[in-house]
Amino acid sequence: MNFSLISLLSVGAGGFLGATSRYLLAVSVDEYIKPEQFPFGIFIVNIVGCLLIGLLAGIFELKGWMNVELRLFIFVGFLGGFTTFSTFINDTFLLGREGEMMAALLNVGGQVLLGLLFVWVGYFVVKLFS
Repeated sequence: MNFSLISLLSVGAGGFLGATSRYLLAVSVDEYIKPEQFPFGIFIVNIVGCLLIGLLAGIFELKGWMNVELRLFIFVGFLGGFTTFSTFINDTFLLGREGEMMAALLNVGGQVLLGLLFVWVGYFVVKLFS
C-alpha cells in the first residue's frame, strides 16, 4: 500500500468535516420537516452531495487542479463522509422491513435518478459559466 501521512490526514480531516456536516444537515432537515415514514434528511444530504461532486469535479477539470491532497480532502474525505450511501441503503432496508415498500422504492429511485441529474446539473453549470 502506497500512501503518505499527508494524504491520510487529508482524507481523515475531510471525512470528519463531511460526516459532521452530513449529521448537522440531516438532523436539521428532519427537525424542520418532521418525517413520518421517509428519511428526508439523508435524502437531501445525498442530493446536495451529488450536486457538490458535480460542481467540484467540473471546477477541478476546468482549472486543471491536480493537487492530490486537495482532491483526497474534498472527494474522498469530505464528500465521502458527507454523502451517505450506506445510510441510504440501511434506511431503504428499514423501510422495506417495516412493510413500507412504496417509500423504499421512492427512496431508491428518487436518490439515484435525482443524484444522477444533479451531478449532471453541477457539471453543466460549471461548463456553462466557464
